Amino acid sequence: MNRFYSILGLMLAFSVVAVPAMAQSQASIGLKAGFTAANLRGDDAGNLNWRNGFVGGLFVHIPVASLFAIQPEALFRQRGAYNSFEFSNIEQRINLTYIDIPVLFKLRVPIADIVYPHIYAGPQGSFSLKGEYEVDLYNGATFSDQIDVRKFDFGGVFGFGVDVVTDKLFFTADFRYGIGALKIDKSDNGLDLKNKDLSIMVGIGVNIGQD
Repeated sequence: MNRFYSILGLMLAFSVVAVPAMAQSQASIGLKAGFTAANLRGDDAGNLNWRNGFVGGLFVHIPVASLFAIQPEALFRQRGAYNSFEFSNIEQRINLTYIDIPVLFKLRVPIADIVYPHIYAGPQGSFSLKGEYEVDLYNGATFSDQIDVRKFDFGGVFGFGVDVVTDKLFFTADFRYGIGALKIDKSDNGLDLKNKDLSIMVGIGVNIGQD
């Protein structure tokens, strides 16, 4: 977690000190939240079901040209997957939580000077907070145990959205797909399971830069 706090501190310091100097228009900082659906991919994933959950956190929007912006974020995200066996009334769940640090590179198309449809892509580092395996048994009992999850994952995200910028406020909404490149099990002989997720988020921020 020390690494996460260091990265978050650098991101916030960069937004306060460097953003006004480099932005041609107003930079913004704010909060966003939404819905995420997560699953696992890889040779051992099989036919797992998507786990629904929450995603939300901070973002810093840095316009560096009329058609281009950079947006680092720090997001709390629920991940995992589940599997149901109807014939035995048993459900298995993998519950994972992460702090994600994506850096999005946005290509924007200004409309009427305040509306900015965009597409984006970028790298993402993820820090594991918790990994848990749960089983609901046929008799109503639940068994749970901790999973020895890899502490850091690296991957990427891409998606599309729209920003609306007023004199003082910044509104944003986006849809994205993210993938992890590393196995969630850190052991050498662990299963080939990697993260993937879909998200829909909305956010609001305040403008901190000037034209």
